Order: sequence, then structure tokens, then C-alpha cells
Amino acid sequence: MDSSYLVQAIAQCETAVENRENTPEKWQEAFTDLGNLLQGMGQFDRAIIWHSLALESEASLGEVYCQLGELHLLEKNWSAALSCFENAREYLPNSAKVYSSLAQINGQLQNKEAEMNAWYRATEINPNLVNNTGYYKLAKALEENGKITEAIACYQRATEGKTGLANAFYDLGEIYQRQGKLDEAQRIYEKILEIEPTEARAQYKLGNIYLQRRSFEQAIDYFRQTIRNAPDFPWAYRDLVKTFLILGKWDEAISTCYAILNLVDEYPWVYSHLGNALREKGNLAEAAVNFQKTCAYRGWQQCVENEYFFTLDIFSHRIEIWTNYLQSLIGKERANALEVGFYQGMSACWLLDNILTGATAKLTCVDQNYAPKLKENITKTGSESKVSFLTGNSHELLAACTPNSFDLINLQDRCKLIDHSEKNTSLGWKLLKSGGIMIFNYYGWHNPGNVQQNPKIGIDRFLESVRGQWEELYQSPQALQLIIRKL
Repeated sequence: MDSSYLVQAIAQCETAVENRENTPEKWQEAFTDLGNLLQGMGQFDRAIIWHSLALESEASLGEVYCQLGELHLLEKNWSAALSCFENAREYLPNSAKVYSSLAQINGQLQNKEAEMNAWYRATEINPNLVNNTGYYKLAKALEENGKITEAIACYQRATEGKTGLANAFYDLGEIYQRQGKLDEAQRIYEKILEIEPTEARAQYKLGNIYLQRRSFEQAIDYFRQTIRNAPDFPWAYRDLVKTFLILGKWDEAISTCYAILNLVDEYPWVYSHLGNALREKGNLAEAAVNFQKTCAYRGWQQCVENEYFFTLDIFSHRIEIWTNYLQSLIGKERANALEVGFYQGMSACWLLDNILTGATAKLTCVDQNYAPKLKENITKTGSESKVSFLTGNSHELLAACTPNSFDLINLQDRCKLIDHSEKNTSLGWKLLKSGGIMIFNYYGWHNPGNVQQNPKIGIDRFLESVRGQWEELYQSPQALQLIIRKL
């Protein structure tokens, strides 16, 4: 039978139920006609439903709209089906069937957020509607859309029973860690180990939690368990070395670094940690060689070629970040950069080698005093003529600089007090050109023993006063970096 007759019959039914003043005889007749048509098409189950609806003295509009929606689905008329089930929702607000149908239709229409919300509501009404895998997929979608409370509920469902999904456990634990709910995260990872006692990833996560709590011996124990069960798990080695460095166990840190190089692979952070431990042991030349290797592995080969001598590395892990966001300044003539806080000049040397390569580019360096190796490293760049050194009180020196004159300002002052950081930001803002880039280091670092040592508070306080005049380019709690552009 031609489906055009079905479309016409559906339209007649919709007209009948839309006009609420119609007498029962009107919609009963439309329902009977549709039932007869479906019977003639061999759709006996559907025909029975419509004949049953025709016998009722009062239309059950929720059911009517559901059945009309189902018929539109047969015709793959997604928009019409969506309209019907949205109408049905008004009359059946607690129907899992209605919400699951809305989810499937929105999926066909690529309305991803509406699909996600409908599935979540359907599972609230009927928790058994989907299995663990379904809950996991829904949880991922909710998390990606910032609906963390709902995501947690779905991850919890995905971890239930004997078929609980391992990835759901880990994703749930990650959320708890980000929220600072370490007890909840710990229980998640311990539950994994109850199921699989040698699960290295869970052991590593527990080691991380104990490290966050500064329970160092427990952290070391879990990192070592991880390495025993997964000898090629690099991050367990990394955090084991980090823990040894915090505890001042230099020999253990050094031996672990060499074990990584012998057993696992070469990673930039291995050389950085090894350099830190060697420095503390007084082996400055060896430390400098390892910091050169760190930089070379991160793409800065000139660090080895020019034999820069650094015994401190607070910069190399930011090379990739800076490379991405400073592209517009590479080779730019008359590019003008400012650094506050100079140390041994690692970031300055990198800027001269990779960014401030234009013949007329300039770099101004401001600090209270300079490390002995600073000018020697700058000379090795071959670009010392581009560099101006200003020594003394940073606030006084910055106040004397020309306003709106710098394309790039890097703030990494040793003083991390709130008020000092706010003043640095204020002075730097006046010096930055429109379109210029400002980099804040130590953003997110704080001293647990001194609440005044929290640069982020001071930086945020000033930036709030000029809201709308800048845009965030990058922020990373791990790298302790905030990069903005002045509008």
C-alpha cells in the first residue's frame, strides 16, 4: 500500500488531537481510520493500539503523541517525530520511553547536547534502561559538557556490579582528584586493587594521592609496586624521583634516573631531575650537561651547541608552550621583549635563539641582582648586543620604562608575595603594547607555610580590574603558566 495514505492518515489524527474542542467522535473516527490503514499494511500490533485508542471516551494525549511519533519514525521523518514526542513529554513527564525516544531522535538530528540530556533524564526515571557501557558513554559526554555532578552519577553506575568498566573507575577517580576529594579517589583506586591486586595504574594513582598528601613513604611504596608490576611505566619512575628530590634523597634520585635511562627510555624530565639531584650533590658541571640534554630533547639544540651553563631549570618544560604562542614574534624586526626575574638566563637565551631573531629585536632584563653565569650565557648566544640589563628594585625600574613599548613581557620575579605580584602585573600592563603578550610564571604556585606567597591572587586581582581588555591564550596548573594578550 502506498505510504502516502499513511502520511495523510497521520496528518488527520494530528489535526484531530490538536483541536481540543473536537468531540470524541471526530478523533475516534480518525483513530479508527488509521487503525484500519495499518491493519491493511500488515502493521497489526500498531493497528490494535489505534483501535484501542478509538474506543476511549477521552483521548490519552500522551499515548496518542507517542504513537504518532512512532509512525513518523517509520517514515524517518525525524523533525515530525521530535515534535510528537516533545508534545508527549508534556503529558508524560516521567516516561522513560518518551525520553529515550527523544534521545534517539536528537541523535539522528545531530543535536548532541539534547540527546545527552534526554538519555540522562531517561536513566534517572529508569536506571536499568542502559548497561554499564551505556552509562560510561553518557558519563563521558556529560563530563565533556561540564556537567560534572551528572557525570559522576553515571560513572558510579558504570562501575557497579561484576561488569563494572575499568575506564569508568579511573575517570571517576580523576574527577575526584581534580575536585580535591582525595578520600573518594583513594577509595576508587583501592576498589580496583581489590578486583585486580597487581593493577599498576591504580597503584600509581594511589602513589600520586599519597604524594599530594605529603605522605612520602607511602607514595614511594606505591610507586615501587607500580614499577614491579609494570617495569616500562615511565610516570611511576618520574614521580618516584620527584619524591626522592622532595625528601632530599639525592643518591636514590640519581640511581633511579640512571635506572630509567638503562631500562625504560630517554625522557626530557629524566635529565632535568638528574640535573637537580647532581646540583644538590655539588656536581655542577654534570648538572649543567644534563640540563643541556633536557633542552635538546625539547627541541632547543643550541643549548648543547652553545654549551650554555645552567645549574637550574625552571623553564625547559615550557618550551613547547612558548613556541606555540610566540610564533608571531619570530624574526620580527623591532620586536621588543622584557623579562622580570632573570636567574641564569635560560628563558632569555631561548628567546634570543628562537624568537628574537630579527636584527633589530631587543630584550630588556630586570632583576635585583644577576647570577654569575648570566652574562656568560648571554654572550654565548652571539646576540648580546640586543640585551639591556637593569639591576635594582624591579618596581622602580619598571616605572621608569616607556609605556606601551613591549611586544612581550615575561614575569618571573623571585618575590612571590601577593601585593608584589599585583604591582608587577600593574606596571607590566602599562608597558605592554596593544596586542602584546604577557606571560605569568608561578601562576597557581603557593607556599603552604605562608599564605602571602601566592602570586595568583595578586595577578588575578589586577586582571579583574581590567576585565574585557585582555584575552586568555593559555593556562596550565601543571606548568604554572598563564599567558594573555592585551586587546
